[in-house]
Amino acid sequence: MSIIENINERLSFDMETIGCGGEKEIEQVLSKSPIQLPDDYIELLKSIVGPQNVGVEFLVKNDGSSICIWSAKMALTQYEDYHRMYTEDFFISNELVEFIESVWFFGNDLGDLVYFYGKGKDGLGLYRVEDGSLGGEEADKIADTFTDFLVNGVGIDTAITL
Repeated sequence: MSIIENINERLSFDMETIGCGGEKEIEQVLSKSPIQLPDDYIELLKSIVGPQNVGVEFLVKNDGSSICIWSAKMALTQYEDYHRMYTEDFFISNELVEFIESVWFFGNDLGDLVYFYGKGKDGLGLYRVEDGSLGGEEADKIADTFTDFLVNGVGIDTAITL
């Protein structure tokens, strides 16, 4: 079952902005990710390579909020930026470095919220956290899986609100 073909009714997106591909970048994601990534995420990555290679923006119907899931290329760029920023440029704490090195950032709300996959206070899953408050204890769980989130609609409201 393709996530994109079965997207939750509360979400909409422009199918013309995405396409298949990005195998090289997906292989890089798999090799650089500090944790094992779930199969449904990898399948999603294969279907969200757009012309600008940014990812896909889902609009939450009747709300106007956005949920952006980054393409493999964009996720790699963000991983490298976060890693460099918080481990080299602006070292803040060992705890933050450990957090950055134990999760995979996969998207944002085009505002202050960042989405990651990893282990948080409620176990393994998808989480959202304020960009300025990175850390597992600060994060709220969205859903256990990408399929639960994007197909079954679990955690859509959590993903878009503080």
